[in-house]
Amino acid sequence: MRTSPLFMGFLYTVIGVVFTYLAIHYAQDYGLTSIWTIITMVVATFDFANAIRYFAFHRHLKKKRK
Repeated sequence: MRTSPLFMGFLYTVIGVVFTYLAIHYAQDYGLTSIWTIITMVVATFDFANAIRYFAFHRHLKKKRK
């Protein structure tokens, strides 16, 4: 069974929100230049970029089916 690109986009969005929350939490506790803050910000950015990519891929597949 294959997973829908739309579902994967929502999943990556939720994971990106969680990592953004963690980055904000780490920034308040350890400062903006902490390694954990930077790592969580990079992972959140990666997740949001993948979410956008999956949403665009879903749109592309939807147009191709018509």
